[in-house]
Amino acid sequence: MLRMILPLLLVLVPVPLALAFPLPDCPGPAPSSLPPEPKGPPTEPEIRSLLLAARTVRDVPSARPLGEEALSRAGAMVSSLLAERPEDATLHALAGERDLLLVQYRGFPGGMAYGKKAAAENDRALTLDPKDAEAHLSKGIELYFKPWFVGGSVPRALKEFERANRLRPDDPRILSWIGIARHRLGHPGARSFMEAALKLCPGSPLYEARAKTFDPRAKHR
Repeated sequence: MLRMILPLLLVLVPVPLALAFPLPDCPGPAPSSLPPEPKGPPTEPEIRSLLLAARTVRDVPSARPLGEEALSRAGAMVSSLLAERPEDATLHALAGERDLLLVQYRGFPGGMAYGKKAAAENDRALTLDPKDAEAHLSKGIELYFKPWFVGGSVPRALKEFERANRLRPDDPRILSWIGIARHRLGHPGARSFMEAALKLCPGSPLYEARAKTFDPRAKHR
């Protein structure tokens, strides 16, 4: 009976896929390899998986080549999809996240150009769709890490994370970023957001480390 009713409900009451099927983001231990390159067209889940791998190994020196490979593949995939869907806000936000990671991987001065590219991609995403949660998240991360003298702002970053949370509640990554920003600003409630993220991803080394340190780049394995 349920199998007969569910398709009818989806037709009568359309629900955005991002709301109906929340995106998981529960990093485990640092991966030792990447999945083989897909034979078919690239997909958003594959891009997200590669970006997650790059974030997970970013601060593991021996694994940084793996992260560089993940970012290279993610960049090629998102560029391919943007060529087909240039007005897709989420794709621009994912491109922005990829460029922000390249800033951290390449450092100064090699990564500086990617910071400008990330800002442009995030702004483009927000212009295309002000209600895109991924765009607000990526913009918030940009503002958090960017130095104040070139426009960085933790209070503005927190506002972006909170907007993302309203658009995509119960996303552990967004919740943890709210906790990080609130802690840095001395705002109350930071721990409750970290605990909420950890509750959604029990046993995740990344969220366990963040819950202890409130450091977005806390060491974890």
